[in-house]
Amino acid sequence: MKKRGKKAKKEKAENEAENGTGRKGKKVRYTPSAVLRRVILIFAALYLAGMGISTALVQQKFRQDHQRCLEDIADLVKISMNEEISDAASQGKEITLEWFIDNLEFLLATCRSDPYVNWNAAVWDSEGDKIAEREAIAYAPLDGDNTTRVIWRLKDYLTEEEMDQLAEYTVQKTASEKRQWTEYREDVSCTPERELAAISIHKKTWKKVDAQEAKKREGAYSWSRWVETEEDGSTKEEYFVCTDSRETWRWENPDIEQEDAEIVFGAFPFIPGSEAGENGWKEWRQAEYLQSFPEHIRGGYREGGTGYMEYTDDNAEADLTVPLAFEDLDSESGVRVCTMMFRMISYSWMAAADYMKYVYLGSAVFVAACIVFAAYTLEKSYRKSAEAEAQRRDFTNAMAHEMKTPLGVIRGFAENLLEDPETGKREYYLRQIIGQTEEMDGAVKEMIQVSRLDSEGLALSRERIDLSELLEEETERIEVRTEERRIEVRLRNTGAVIVEGDRALLEKAFRCLLDNAVSYNRDEGIITIDVDEERCVIANTGDPIPEEDLSHVCEMLWTGSREGRNRASEEKHLGMGLYLADRIFRLHGMKMTVENTYDGVQVSVDWSGR
Repeated sequence: MKKRGKKAKKEKAENEAENGTGRKGKKVRYTPSAVLRRVILIFAALYLAGMGISTALVQQKFRQDHQRCLEDIADLVKISMNEEISDAASQGKEITLEWFIDNLEFLLATCRSDPYVNWNAAVWDSEGDKIAEREAIAYAPLDGDNTTRVIWRLKDYLTEEEMDQLAEYTVQKTASEKRQWTEYREDVSCTPERELAAISIHKKTWKKVDAQEAKKREGAYSWSRWVETEEDGSTKEEYFVCTDSRETWRWENPDIEQEDAEIVFGAFPFIPGSEAGENGWKEWRQAEYLQSFPEHIRGGYREGGTGYMEYTDDNAEADLTVPLAFEDLDSESGVRVCTMMFRMISYSWMAAADYMKYVYLGSAVFVAACIVFAAYTLEKSYRKSAEAEAQRRDFTNAMAHEMKTPLGVIRGFAENLLEDPETGKREYYLRQIIGQTEEMDGAVKEMIQVSRLDSEGLALSRERIDLSELLEEETERIEVRTEERRIEVRLRNTGAVIVEGDRALLEKAFRCLLDNAVSYNRDEGIITIDVDEERCVIANTGDPIPEEDLSHVCEMLWTGSREGRNRASEEKHLGMGLYLADRIFRLHGMKMTVENTYDGVQVSVDWSGR
């Protein structure tokens, strides 16, 4: 029992190896792991190198853009401050130092920059004393044209923790869906004496409605807008109503009676760094480089001041010093020429990475596809090599086995002749020796034919061949064998059927098919040959091919389970016939199909798709 069990396991392992499967039905991988790893590493290195170089180039562009952004902010402050002074002078307003500082800090606080730029600025007067610096503020317009404001410096009212909470809410983005969205709104209230009383954050939910529903909701917090339609480019009005409003955060000034305070329409808090996201304010506040402006500078602004200077590898830190000159106004501010200094930390690498994220993703998908394709190509190549090696080994073993028998017979008869040269069976021995050499010669010719067909440099001759005539000649060739076994051959055709190809090879292919039709037929059986303009069908009676063998019949050296069955013919086959025929037909662009019929087997050769 143990021996039988071992034998069964061995046969199972051999079947798995032939079918390309291993333990638990897993496919055998032909590509060596080291080769596959090397391919993956090469593609990964190319991907990282390509993305790194591309990101570095984009990063340089962002760093230049961030430097220009700081220059634009400086120009904006200069232009806006001069306009503020001119407007105030034309209206006859008193330009005090307090008014000057408030407006300057308002402009510095409300200037927005790129999300990947953190900056700060300070201003010194002509004596070199610092008079203003960018910081978190809240402001409220006090007249209709927004020319008069009150500024509250939030560090004088809120703790650091409260500032962090306020900054977190002020950077909350709108979350939108198809017909509704949520957003955070800030409300600032103050007393009639212009003292900051409270700051509150409300989470509001808005819903898109039609005009009729908006009219029904009259009195609710609602608004409308005109939008352009996609169909014809015309405009239409859309209506929205607030379906829910909840206060999510609130700060109150403990020194103020809230009953006396009123919400100021159009008032907002401004938090430096908030444009960079939730952590922007904390990074801005904790950046020592941005917060270390001196209280006094020598001599104020000098002509030919400094430009940009790079410091660290990962952050492009820069100083920009510019003059701020004003018209000679009769005012109490005492300020005529100022020095503005800007400091910037540019996260250009982060900006480049964010800009390139879809390139990273697309390139990663492309590289992954290339790796899969390369792995598939390698697997196909290695599998083909392994199959060719296995085929060569099987072919060599089969030929050695086939040669062994005739060589043994030749040796035996030759030894008999040596022992008894005058034997009366001399002629018989010689005929047997010649017959065995002819059998060996036939096997060698088939080997040569296979090698020739598998050669990549094979050149087919092209000539017009009458297939009906060729098949008639081949049926005459097998006539002796069919008459001996009383097999009837029926050749049916529609007249001359012309195909183009190598006549010698096509003769060989159809000869193999007819030889098989005779060899695997039964005595007193029938061979039917039907040929027309598109195909040729050769059918023979006899035992059908087992279903498990049908997919292998065109493989080299495959004899299958039919070879061991009893049949009228005692002919031996190497399992080369159908392989040669299929190979020849494929070289000619023809398709050969082998299938069972109700009383035997038929082979179809189709060239309709040529």
